[in-house]
Amino acid sequence: MDTTEEDIIQEICQAVINEKGFTINLPENGTIHFDKILPYICVYRFSHTPDPYFTRLVKTQGSYLIVDKSTDIKDVLINLSKGIVEKLNAFLILELWPEHADHRTDFRIMGPEDRAPATINALQEGFEEMRRIYQRMGVLVQAGEQRCPDDLPQLLDIETSKDVGSLIVGIGVPTIYEQQEEDEIYSLFFRKFFSRFSEVIKRAVFEFIRVQTANPFDHYLMLGKTHLDKPTLQVDKVLAEISSAMDFLLRVTPVNSQSAFKKFEESHFAEAPAFTYRLIAIDPEVTKRKLYDLPIDQIQDPTLAYILRDKRLEIEKQLIMLEERGSKNFRFTGESLYGGVAPHVLQIAQDILKTFPVNEKTAGIEKYNCHQFSAYAKKEIAYYQEKFPKLNLGLEIRPDIAGVMVSKSKLLISEDLNMDAKRTDALIQHEVATHILTFCNGSMQPLRQMHAGFAGYDKLQEGIAVLAEYLVGGLTKNRLRLLAARVVAVEKMTRGKGFVEVFHLLKDEYNFPTKTAYFITMRVYRGGGLTKDAVYLSGLLELLDYIKDGGEMDLLYSGKFNNNHIPLIKELIFRNVVKKPLPPRFMERESAKERLAQLRKGIEIKDLIN
Repeated sequence: MDTTEEDIIQEICQAVINEKGFTINLPENGTIHFDKILPYICVYRFSHTPDPYFTRLVKTQGSYLIVDKSTDIKDVLINLSKGIVEKLNAFLILELWPEHADHRTDFRIMGPEDRAPATINALQEGFEEMRRIYQRMGVLVQAGEQRCPDDLPQLLDIETSKDVGSLIVGIGVPTIYEQQEEDEIYSLFFRKFFSRFSEVIKRAVFEFIRVQTANPFDHYLMLGKTHLDKPTLQVDKVLAEISSAMDFLLRVTPVNSQSAFKKFEESHFAEAPAFTYRLIAIDPEVTKRKLYDLPIDQIQDPTLAYILRDKRLEIEKQLIMLEERGSKNFRFTGESLYGGVAPHVLQIAQDILKTFPVNEKTAGIEKYNCHQFSAYAKKEIAYYQEKFPKLNLGLEIRPDIAGVMVSKSKLLISEDLNMDAKRTDALIQHEVATHILTFCNGSMQPLRQMHAGFAGYDKLQEGIAVLAEYLVGGLTKNRLRLLAARVVAVEKMTRGKGFVEVFHLLKDEYNFPTKTAYFITMRVYRGGGLTKDAVYLSGLLELLDYIKDGGEMDLLYSGKFNNNHIPLIKELIFRNVVKKPLPPRFMERESAKERLAQLRKGIEIKDLIN
């Protein structure tokens, strides 16, 4: 053994003793990587040059050894096995190799006849389930002493493997994601294969450690990577910067909504208002080029690759919408991004408006202007500023917005605000204790998308924001009517109805006050037609189902993401990538706890009115 190999083994052993992750370069462009101390390793021995796509499959795991077949790694594996076994009682070595010949479509699993049947069964069942993405895929299980490719020697002989407490299983992987003759890769299929394969390996390893080891892992997802690699951090950083610079919602919200209303009123509500918008400070074409220069294909983690690829697509569509702002095409691109109105959501919205045909009278009710509202909001902002001292929280009173909105960590309040005083607490919990708090919690995470927002995050964000109003006792009949009216207005807009027609529908048929009907319609027709406002009600409906099914509330405040991302967030928490969030302060109120308990039992949306 030469000095270099001795040094490598010593470094590995020391890392295992200290229970630290490590990455060590090996001769002939080889590498051994442990994200953390894990009871398994995936080994890929290549000939001269590693297959780049197969290497990506192997690197989806938290521990791997990729090495030229000419490199002797026997002593490395022996010492690694001894160290891991001392910590965890057992060690699984999975040798993986690509099977290019004869257009094979079967996985080959080579393992012992009588040891670790749960592991072999988990591999077999997992690979069989991959028929969902390719029906011709099959699985062959071969019991015996051979655990390696036909042209290579065993990594360790069986007796040595037993002596050091390790188990070796070989897996031949059909490279059905490539067309060898044409030297082509089926990239879209590879993404699915990449993700499913990664999960099958982790599930099988979890079966092994559940039975064989001193198991510190409560879930197979805990076997995933904890540390983010350089391509992930680079892509995440650039996407967050582009999203922040774009500030999409602010760019598609009119700056002249108040003056436009006056002109609309002067026309006796017969001529659709003309809206003006903020200048766009980025070049969409240059930015789109920057988006597709990002090395998402180099990200080793399937979960993070999915999240970041999804976000890139959303940003691209938003850039297209900025280019098309003020045109009909804006609406069509927006529908592909935010969706339309599902029939059951429209039916519920219409039922709400039928059940509550008129607004509650507000004459004589105390009103707050922008300064009175901001005085209360500052107190809530101060509480979260103390919890997140490194962030800059605040509020601004501005002439160029309607109502109240949040931009990152800032609460923006219209200087023309005139609202029911009794709605103050509910609105503050909606804006500050939801939108600002999720920004703050997300800012504490290593992944910037947690505060910039995953693709389609608006639906869940608005769902928990409206729910906050209910939990603090401030969801009123007027507020629920407003959410229902937005759905109706969006549905009419997507069917080609004009601004004036929808305004009169809300004002005359659904009995909304003139200004309320105007601002609902303005929000729906801004930019050229934006379906986003329908997500407030649909997000609330999905959230009620989630809570009734026992869903965890605190988890939803980890950052800004959508309902379909909840399993991914749970995975990232299991893997210690995402930290547990600070929950909103209002959750400490006994009344909020009682209302949440009622939601667990199930409740009709019309019964949410406080």
